[in-house]
Amino acid sequence: MLSCNRIAFFLHFVRYMYYMTLRYLIYTLVLLLAICNSISTFAQHIYGTVYDEGLGVEGAVVTNNNSGAVSISDAKGMYRLSFRPGDSVSVRMLGYQDVVLKIPATQKGDFFRNISLEPFTNMLSEVVVSGLTPYQKDSIARRNLYGQALSREWVSGGAAVFHPMSFLAQKVSRKAKQRRNFQLNYTGWENQKFIDTRYSKEFVATVVPLSGDTLAYFMNAYPIPADFARAATELELKMWIKYNYLEWKKGPHIPAVTPQPALKDE
Repeated sequence: MLSCNRIAFFLHFVRYMYYMTLRYLIYTLVLLLAICNSISTFAQHIYGTVYDEGLGVEGAVVTNNNSGAVSISDAKGMYRLSFRPGDSVSVRMLGYQDVVLKIPATQKGDFFRNISLEPFTNMLSEVVVSGLTPYQKDSIARRNLYGQALSREWVSGGAAVFHPMSFLAQKVSRKAKQRRNFQLNYTGWENQKFIDTRYSKEFVATVVPLSGDTLAYFMNAYPIPADFARAATELELKMWIKYNYLEWKKGPHIPAVTPQPALKDE
């Protein structure tokens, strides 16, 4: 009886390992097919320069409207984006009119295209939003501009268990990593733009008797946290500046200027 139980347990274990191995092989095969399909499908690229009046435009968002792939133009305005023949590509930049391109359905190989942007004369006047500050209006415009790139989910943590293929695909995708870096940096950029509206030289100069480079040294020595800048009232902000000014006066940090040696006449 004991021997029969052992045999039954062994057969059950073998059957379990067989199904688990088969399941793993199926998942692996599906993943390889997806990667191969992605590589073969998006082997073509559109590339070039986004410019305005001959100068490259940095930060323009180039989007494949069919696949959702995104590219951000670099400091020279250069971009590179994957496509399939017949795809639609849009280019967006804050302060400029949108540009939409149609890739020819018969396109073979990569597609070179420089893109000229036309600036809006008054971008925000088209939409009247009452009760908002200039920063808030600009922030809304930036969110609308970069919304597609910001809304793409980065699979990590527990979500990777339920979406293993998406998790692995984004690990090998340069575009996915680029989009993730943009998402992580976007919050920092927004915070800094907001801080600049509240912790400006003009405002600080109304609280402390400093100006010019000395004012800049003081502000650099005491950067304001983003959370406090958003939560503090104007009175609290002035008190914070005044307190730090009194601390700074005890030992002001002003970089020393190294004198340049005098030129000798030959």
